[in-house]
Amino acid sequence: MDMFEINLTSVVQLMSFLLLLYFLKKFLYDKYFEVMDARKEKIEGEIAKAEQLRKEAEKLKNEATEELRKIRSEADSIIKKAKDEAENIISDAKKKAEDEASKIIAAAKDEIERQRAEMIKEVEQRVGEIAVALAMKVLKGTLDEKAKREYLVKVLKGSEK
Repeated sequence: MDMFEINLTSVVQLMSFLLLLYFLKKFLYDKYFEVMDARKEKIEGEIAKAEQLRKEAEKLKNEATEELRKIRSEADSIIKKAKDEAENIISDAKKKAEDEASKIIAAAKDEIERQRAEMIKEVEQRVGEIAVALAMKVLKGTLDEKAKREYLVKVLKGSEK
């Protein structure tokens, strides 16, 4: 007995199997691989699209980060400018206040000096009047000799100052 015997049943089974393979290939195999290839292409397309979207999102993120950095820099610049302007305004206000205070002090000193000169003039005028009155009294003889001398000395000392 041979190990491999060929009989009609084996041939029919082989023919049936080959016929089954033929029909499977013709009707299922090609369509199966078409569907699988289409699915593979679709998946690869989706992966490429997802990668493109990821790159676009990364680009937008970088742009947003750069824009935010610019905005922060601009905000810092505006804040610094505002602080500098506020310091200038405060400095100008202090200078104006100091100038105004100096003017007020100078005006007060001028007024004091004017009043002082006026008082000195008034005192001198009064001294002159008193001297004239004294001279009149001396001339009229209403004072005694000792009182005349004391009064004249007093008037003369007062007018020398």
